Amino acid sequence: MYRLCFAALLFFVVCCTDKPSHTSHRNAFYYWRTDVSRFPWSDSTYKALNVSRLYLRFFDVDWSEESKSPIPVSPINFYYAYNSPDTSTEIVPVVFITNETFTNLNDEKSRALARNVHKKIMNKLNGLLENLAGYDYTWWEQNPYNIKSKNFDEQAKRDSTYAANLQRIHEIQFDCDWTKTTKAQYFAFLDETKKLFGEKLISSTIRLYQYKYPAEAGVPPVKRGMLMCYNAGNIRSTKTVNSIFDKDEVMSYLDAKEYPVPLDYALPVFDWALLYQRGQLKSILSTSILREDYQRHIGPRDTRSHVAVVQEDFVYGDTDNGLYIRAGDEIRYEEPDLEDVQEVAEWLSRHKNNKEAIVSLYHLNEHDLQKHSEAIQAIFDSF
Repeated sequence: MYRLCFAALLFFVVCCTDKPSHTSHRNAFYYWRTDVSRFPWSDSTYKALNVSRLYLRFFDVDWSEESKSPIPVSPINFYYAYNSPDTSTEIVPVVFITNETFTNLNDEKSRALARNVHKKIMNKLNGLLENLAGYDYTWWEQNPYNIKSKNFDEQAKRDSTYAANLQRIHEIQFDCDWTKTTKAQYFAFLDETKKLFGEKLISSTIRLYQYKYPAEAGVPPVKRGMLMCYNAGNIRSTKTVNSIFDKDEVMSYLDAKEYPVPLDYALPVFDWALLYQRGQLKSILSTSILREDYQRHIGPRDTRSHVAVVQEDFVYGDTDNGLYIRAGDEIRYEEPDLEDVQEVAEWLSRHKNNKEAIVSLYHLNEHDLQKHSEAIQAIFDSF
């Protein structure tokens, strides 16, 4: 009897540990679009990845020369978002703030910015959570409890769902390419933000040079960081081959000493096209849009430099408000080698400074998802 029980127990242990599960709680994506309903959240390829966390860009903050003040830019749209992320997915709101913003602020004004950003985040958060809670009253019905008395119980249930969803927002993240000349302002902003959000975790993205040179760049006053393991190359130089991801260049930053903040890690799975006019970076374009709509105007791509020369003038985008691209302009196509990305993910899994670290891929869209679904799964499995 003892041998039988022991054999059964051994069989159970082997079965439970034989293969790694794909239901990892460490699979995450950044979502950087301005409309949450633009992605097919019910897509089977996406669901198969078992993404447990979404870093959702809520809006940007940039400096306005016209108003001489910071302004919100490109806020995400949650209206009529019948097509939204599953409620089981953890949402982390992200706000991108340009470094230029902090070059124009002192510490006091940086703290004032934190208060304005807090209000804006809560406003956008209400829009997201009301969709998840199932609010469907029209815009002119300001107080849903006054619509009809029979709706009171249903409304109370929705309010309860809203409150529960709000409690599930555990983290707020800020993305800023701060420098040694703006670190004091950005860190003052973060300190004020922590007071405003109370118990919620405030995290910050960390660029590779900020990670390798903490004495110069400073260490943000947060309890969690997201190390952005890409965009180490010089995007403005026409001599750069791939500014998104060069494994050797990325690894040259990762050999730094232990970082004093627990880290998560972000890796790239996106592509883009860089437009250069007279040797100067003019704009970042969509590779897929160029291929589908404008390829006839562009010459063949060089196999080594990945640069193509525009053969004839055309307008990228709307005719009235589009970008005028001239014959002779150069377009450099960039995308990461995902096998190299996987190797870096494997290295990070062995050297991470935080046993609860997650890996997040930038950024979620159906084009890259369908094109690289197997490679994306392999990257997740490698971490």
